[in-house]
Amino acid sequence: MIIPVILCGGSGTRLWPLSRKSYPKQLVDALGPLSLFQETASRAAGGPFGKPIVIAGDDYRFLIAEQLKTKGIEADIVLEPEGRDTFPAIVAAAVLATKRSPEASVLVMPSDHVIADTVAFQAAAEEAGRAAEAGDIVTFGIAPTRPATEYGYIRPGESLAVGKRIETFLEKPDAGTAKRLIEEGCLWNSGLFCFKAGALLTAAEALNGDSVAAVRAGVAEIKSDLDYLRLGESFRKARKISFDYAVMEQLADRAVIPVSFPWSDVGDWRELWNMSLQDADGNVAVGDVRLQGVTGSYVRASGRLVCVLGLEGVAVIDTPDAVLVAALDKAQQVKALAQSLDREGREEAKVHSRVYRPWGWYQTVDLGGRFRVKRIGVTPGRQLSLQKHFHRAEHWVVVQGTAEVRVDDKVSIVRENESVFIPMGSVHRLTNPGRIPVELIEVQTGAYLEEDDIVRLQDDFGRA
Repeated sequence: MIIPVILCGGSGTRLWPLSRKSYPKQLVDALGPLSLFQETASRAAGGPFGKPIVIAGDDYRFLIAEQLKTKGIEADIVLEPEGRDTFPAIVAAAVLATKRSPEASVLVMPSDHVIADTVAFQAAAEEAGRAAEAGDIVTFGIAPTRPATEYGYIRPGESLAVGKRIETFLEKPDAGTAKRLIEEGCLWNSGLFCFKAGALLTAAEALNGDSVAAVRAGVAEIKSDLDYLRLGESFRKARKISFDYAVMEQLADRAVIPVSFPWSDVGDWRELWNMSLQDADGNVAVGDVRLQGVTGSYVRASGRLVCVLGLEGVAVIDTPDAVLVAALDKAQQVKALAQSLDREGREEAKVHSRVYRPWGWYQTVDLGGRFRVKRIGVTPGRQLSLQKHFHRAEHWVVVQGTAEVRVDDKVSIVRENESVFIPMGSVHRLTNPGRIPVELIEVQTGAYLEEDDIVRLQDDFGRA
């Protein structure tokens, strides 16, 4: 049995404006109805795999839990008090795995990769598990399909009973070097790792003993919080460093399993275009899109008509509050663009107009000097916190479903096309007792309309 470990802590701005700090690329439905995280979790469900461990940050905990619930997957969701890169996260997972079984085997997977052949992936995972039995730290080497400059490379050495010894790791090359590396038999570095948990901890302690001690202390201080496990504050003392630098590049006992299944880390819009089904003109169109005289392009609409005329090799990404138009061969520069917007204090760099909450979502559709209009969606069986506001009143109009609304001591059922008024200062709560989502229009009026004018008196999600 292999324990899957899914790393789900990245902020993911390479697919901006679809992916943002508050809703990173692993959680968006970039390639279909499921998010990249859901696809990853599904690949590691059943077969040779045990209950997964998901390592994540506090900001995404509710989204992660909801996406796992939607797929019917149970997991241990472990929250870091602070992101310290992949080495401390993987060590924490290894410590937790040994608590399940001293001889546990672990498979570490980033949450934002695309692997198109689940059967081949699971077969490779079992092969990597056999290689790990010999005490090696094992990674997957992807057979290159092009001279990619956005990936690191692995030079394999002598053959082992299972896989090959890793001779060296190579940094991201230029195009000419990438072509030469492929001719020499080098592989793409996948960032997927397999090992016996105890062997990894022994190696890590020899290389970074202080950091491993800090992580062990953080695991010892772990506390349960609703559906989550929170690592203790000692975790922050671990060195901030990647697993590649801290372990893989330092070890002698390291092996690679060459694999040829379709794989991508979806690092930019060009790679997403490569991974998507293209039409006869080499175009990918998602949403309400009209193309005329367009070739080799990726165009994505989000709720409104997007028309593109007479362009070649472009990405056009439409979201409710931001639009990106970029040459596909410049897609690697999108991350820097998003970072520059963040430095300017632009909210569009960090949050979507639709903001997700553990009970559902809300989206601002209009905003004036003393009013704000929102659309609000509430998941069946969920309820907002019991709360009040000092500076605003609210008017709710239900447009879908049936809501149970408490205003002070009065509880009423509000159906479609019915409304309720919440005076300033009133204690109130909305619950969805039904089986379909509730959607409502909320009109706020008052002198101050920001989210920090919420006093939570009771909350199902520990936010009171």
